[in-house]
Amino acid sequence: MKDYDVILASGAEHLKESFQEEGFRVFTSALNYDRRRLFPNADIYAKLEDVSEISNRRIVIIQSCTGSGPAENEQYTTSDRVVELLLLLDLLSRPVAVRETGHKCYECNPIAPPSSVEVVLTFQPFALQDKAFRTGEAVSGRWAIETIANACNKVWVVNPHAHDSLDWVQKLRDKNLYETIDVIPELVKFAEKQFGYSDCILVTPDEGAQERYKIKGFGKNRENSFKVDLHGNIEVKDKEVIIVDDLTKSGSTLLKAADRLRNQGAADVGMAVAHVLPLTERGEELLEELLENARGMIVTTNTILTEIFGEQNPQLTYDIVQTLVKHL
Repeated sequence: MKDYDVILASGAEHLKESFQEEGFRVFTSALNYDRRRLFPNADIYAKLEDVSEISNRRIVIIQSCTGSGPAENEQYTTSDRVVELLLLLDLLSRPVAVRETGHKCYECNPIAPPSSVEVVLTFQPFALQDKAFRTGEAVSGRWAIETIANACNKVWVVNPHAHDSLDWVQKLRDKNLYETIDVIPELVKFAEKQFGYSDCILVTPDEGAQERYKIKGFGKNRENSFKVDLHGNIEVKDKEVIIVDDLTKSGSTLLKAADRLRNQGAADVGMAVAHVLPLTERGEELLEELLENARGMIVTTNTILTEIFGEQNPQLTYDIVQTLVKHL
């Protein structure tokens, strides 16, 4: 038996087979009497039927904290994912065995809890609001991570948008409550193999990614969520180039960067993105357009379940489980 067991919340259930192939015991949240995890009024339901089997064990709960796309059976918001995770953490902190003793009468007896509970967020909740950009804004990204960290032994986050330089991130690190998992090195190797590159250079599309990955890139000005302008030049003449980024929604920045690199003489351009995030409107359609406009030269991970990459083009999707088991 492995030294820890895995609980997959709703946003990570698509990783079940991969974890089982690695030899882990995998548990998932049970369904309610409607065979769902959402009640008719949209309340979240959480239940671990086999909770007694994980007493005194190290437990790792995995959740992708973003809204669900068409590939999923039920439509969750980011808030739903966070609440579901907090409910699972709460029940693990004080599990009980319930026995019905009569009509609407129940006897509850404590069950020994796990010895430790850690959380892996394959996608950071409220990732785009990790600090206040205008007066009076709630820092929802900070609130979510701090709340989760206070309910478990440690939080691991896969390529978060929140940078290590943020004060609240540093404070959690100092308390040994927060660690990051960087999938980019493995994803780049995956991309090189997929694209047939042997001697490529790495480029990022904006200043934030340059700070995170310490590689060359362009400057970016954003007008809104969908329109960006890039500036700057990089020496890429006759080179194979991989554009590296942590997140894309529609691919507009990636495609502009690819065009700019080709105009500057790049021999070939591919893309490697840690997370592809399907938007609530036209999400999968936009990803399909991205794949087409990228000429098929884009790889990502399955941190978020999508139809276009995870289901229809698995050859372009790196399995995040391969990286998680190395860190945990």
